[in-house]
Amino acid sequence: MMNIVTSLCVDDTTTPGSLYPQLLNISASKRRQVYWQCVAVFFATSIRCNPKAKHILYTNDQELATWNGVDFREFLNTIGVEIKLLAFEAFRPPEHFTTEFRNAFYKLDVLRALSHPDAGQYSLLLDSDCVWTRPDPTLTRLVQSDVLLLLDAEPKSLPDTKIHGLSRRDMGDLYRELDPDYPVASPIHFGGEIIGGSRERLAEVIQELSKNWDQIVRDYPTSPPTFRNNRNIFDGDEYISSFVYNRLPRPWADASPYIRRIWTSYRNTNVRPSDASLSLWHLPNEKTQGLPVLSRRVVNRDSQFWKLPPEALADYLGSYLGVPHPVWRPRRLLTLATKLPRLLIIAKRFLNRSAPAS
Repeated sequence: MMNIVTSLCVDDTTTPGSLYPQLLNISASKRRQVYWQCVAVFFATSIRCNPKAKHILYTNDQELATWNGVDFREFLNTIGVEIKLLAFEAFRPPEHFTTEFRNAFYKLDVLRALSHPDAGQYSLLLDSDCVWTRPDPTLTRLVQSDVLLLLDAEPKSLPDTKIHGLSRRDMGDLYRELDPDYPVASPIHFGGEIIGGSRERLAEVIQELSKNWDQIVRDYPTSPPTFRNNRNIFDGDEYISSFVYNRLPRPWADASPYIRRIWTSYRNTNVRPSDASLSLWHLPNEKTQGLPVLSRRVVNRDSQFWKLPPEALADYLGSYLGVPHPVWRPRRLLTLATKLPRLLIIAKRFLNRSAPAS
């Protein structure tokens, strides 16, 4: 049996706050609700597509998760999700080392847990703002093989292509600063939204990650290693994970045929018609757009979501999430309308700051 896993990490007294670029102007308490809504949709879609898999949520959140009369923990229990409490400690960056996505490193603690002998033989770990659109036996067989499943986040980038001011060659320069014998001049930038494989392969990753993590923290006690674009190796989990993934000696398989990072904001979109055929969508913008609306549907066991045949699921989800439907679809308009009050508040604040003093 394959484990399908996601995680939910909240800021607490032992987990210092961080910058969440997709959740700006949102309070810590509201972020909790947003992430629990994402988790509900993630597992509901996975259970529709993978009814024989074991579903596990790892979280450090010990508080009640009830909003608008919905107990999200109870909902997950009723659909067969096992909730495991896991402290955020093994791969928590030093407080002064990171400014963005601190909670993303919690996935590395989860990966460590999945490498333990009692964790099950095969696991697929995904971000909670992913959704399943269809069953995919080929993907399941791949996870249950001896190949590590990873995602090349920038498959068409050349060594000197700048993405957010950083090229693959720039990454390699810093990696060789950390290790003069680093074997790859232009390393692949691997996405953090997916990793899958056997317990043994995940243990190989954790062993290398632990060794390199300890060395970097020891060799850079006051400030972290920094790239040419002034981002540091602890700005999100992907830089240090890519440092490890690129040097693994055993083969890996690219998850690109199954999942893509899809941007769906009105200012930044890369939606393609071909996305409709993917088994998984990673939707960072939808944490505050379509996923909260969909969560209200999935927690209702009498809703259309639970009655649809699996082959109709992708079109139903896409009508809320904007993949690949245009903005004027009725459900998508409803979804975006829920953001209008917050957008008006932000605009008012901006206008007030920009107004000349009288």
